[in-house]
Amino acid sequence: MDIRKTISMALASALLLTLVSCGEKDNKSHVSKQANPICEDVNCLSSVNWKIILNGKVFPDKSRVDINGTTVLNECVSKQKFMIDRDSVPQTLSLDNYIVPKRGDVKIHVIDLGHCDSESTFIKDDNVNFDLVKGGETNEVVIHL
Repeated sequence: MDIRKTISMALASALLLTLVSCGEKDNKSHVSKQANPICEDVNCLSSVNWKIILNGKVFPDKSRVDINGTTVLNECVSKQKFMIDRDSVPQTLSLDNYIVPKRGDVKIHVIDLGHCDSESTFIKDDNVNFDLVKGGETNEVVIHL
């Protein structure tokens, strides 16, 4: 009879520990859901689509575009990730899933590469303003140069 009591107590303890551990997991997941608010500003995004619009001008035939010192497009190099839409009016450069910009810290430099044998500044703006356009599941940074 002593062995039966010991086994019953061990079994009851194991069941109690199982119930307690399951309850704790449920409580933690509930807390983590509350800790993730709906993202309503550019600061809480990990990446965003960009659209750089060139109003009243056209991109040079061969362009290089630098954003904050990083070249995002060099049309003198093959296999580029991004491209200029020269058929749209105004012309646009779209960057899908690009880094999230910081307000007041966007510098864009568009360079005319001639026939890939020279460089001259076409547009240089060290204080670019942008708008965050929200739509459905995607957000887009729109820049007018």
